[in-house]
Amino acid sequence: MIRKYLLPALALLGVAAAVVMLDEGNRTPRAKPLFRPAEAPFSSYIFGPGIVEASTENIAIGTPVSGIVATIYVTWGEQVKKGAPLFKIDTRDLEAQLVPANAKVNEVEAQLSSPTANINQAKETLAKAENHLRIGEGLVPGVSISAEDLANRRLDVAIDKAALNAAEAQLQQINTQIASAKAQVQQIKDQIKIRTVRAPVPGAILQMKIRPGEYAQSGVLATPLMVLGNDTLLHVRVDIDQSDAWRFQPNARAVAYVRGNSNLKTTLQYVRTDPDVVPQALLTGDATQRTDTRVLQVVYSFKRSALPTYVGQLMDVFIQAPSLTSTVDQGQEPPRPSEQDAGSPPSTPDRAERKP
Repeated sequence: MIRKYLLPALALLGVAAAVVMLDEGNRTPRAKPLFRPAEAPFSSYIFGPGIVEASTENIAIGTPVSGIVATIYVTWGEQVKKGAPLFKIDTRDLEAQLVPANAKVNEVEAQLSSPTANINQAKETLAKAENHLRIGEGLVPGVSISAEDLANRRLDVAIDKAALNAAEAQLQQINTQIASAKAQVQQIKDQIKIRTVRAPVPGAILQMKIRPGEYAQSGVLATPLMVLGNDTLLHVRVDIDQSDAWRFQPNARAVAYVRGNSNLKTTLQYVRTDPDVVPQALLTGDATQRTDTRVLQVVYSFKRSALPTYVGQLMDVFIQAPSLTSTVDQGQEPPRPSEQDAGSPPSTPDRAERKP
């Protein structure tokens, strides 16, 4: 009797256990937050994600000519002065051209001796002819000197002047050839010089994507060869949603929190507001972030010693702003839906005072 009901009971227990285990396996585990999100320090505020930049902005260093990287003079994070060499493109091809160019200068300069001697000789001959003519012109024509002799003396002066002019023209031609040859040498030297890329401003080497022996391409690159910037004073570029732009005030207080540790924060100093509203870049990495949003970009500054941050790091920025209620009480109306871009929902208090 017991065996008759034992097997079905065990089977039912097994089925129930399987159902429970399957249900537990299908449940999505509740994700625990890795860090406590930052809390707004103001009762009424504008929130915007910010990205840390160098105070000079991030300067993408390129090369004016393509070629093999011969030498790199700097290392990651190194502080450099304005004009300091960063890297050098191979110049062996230009150095090979410099040898015959210098030889050409020496060759043309060697031709100076002949026209110089000709000029000196022509000057002496002309001086004698002019003196001979001067004496003849002091005599009485037809009595002390014949008219034919006087004419011949004048002709000799003219011929000697022409010879001197020809010698001087030859010298000028050689000097022109020398100047052209020297200009060619200088051009090659300038090309060698520009293949050493130098720092346009003082700052730190933020990125290096080249190594000796690699081919460096000129022009605008998706990945810069080097990135330089002054990180002693850092900037935070904050994206303010266009629906909140009308509430923004440059002299308002602003606080930035390090993303990942809400205990690290600093007050910000206003620097400038970019005058154009641009499409928002995907800074947060959130797949649900709208890509059709346009933002007003505001730049703040803070000293690097204030926070352990790095260029390119994301921050949560809160900017004090008047609330919608107080704005309406003062007789100012919020923007009408027709004044906003097509496809953008109208501003509401919940939307305007957005949270990270």
